[in-house]
Amino acid sequence: METGSFIERKRCALTWHYRQADPELGAHAATAAFDELKSTVAKKWEVDVMTGKANLEVRPTFINKGEIAKRLVHQYSSKTARQTGANNAPQQDGVNENDELGFVLCCGDDFTDEDMFRSLNGLTGTHLVSDHVFTVLVGAKNKVTLAKWHVLEPEDVVDRVALLAGVVLGGETTEHLSQVNLAAMAGLEGRLPTN
Repeated sequence: METGSFIERKRCALTWHYRQADPELGAHAATAAFDELKSTVAKKWEVDVMTGKANLEVRPTFINKGEIAKRLVHQYSSKTARQTGANNAPQQDGVNENDELGFVLCCGDDFTDEDMFRSLNGLTGTHLVSDHVFTVLVGAKNKVTLAKWHVLEPEDVVDRVALLAGVVLGGETTEHLSQVNLAAMAGLEGRLPTN
């Protein structure tokens, strides 16, 4: 193991982080470890070997951020339906109006976040209304992504969420929710919702 690297034992995965290691040595060791894991461990067991931002992760194929996002949507959609007590409400685009989630924001900056974007995009029309789902890539504009929106820096996410919550950082709060929503959305690069 490279100096400055460490292994994180997650609940369902192992991640080797080399962000604090020598950049050249860490990248070289990661490539070698990736090839070795793909040709041995990944062939013997049902696991994915994935590279991320200065890390390498091994996890079961059936557990990823996309599956977790799906579970959360189903859990909160069911909770909304139970709270409203509506089972036979009118449907729009295959989505029951009373058990849909009103707003979903999913931000990520890593390759592993693409699983979330894919899952949420796949749930639109069946469990989510597409205009209520905001998948946001954080980082370079030229990254290939399934996210529908884009911001450059993590600070941009904090600023947009603060605006959505009605908190203006370093200033006064805005009293009109529609102004807050428009201000928050104006900073995102992507398509604007039609409704």
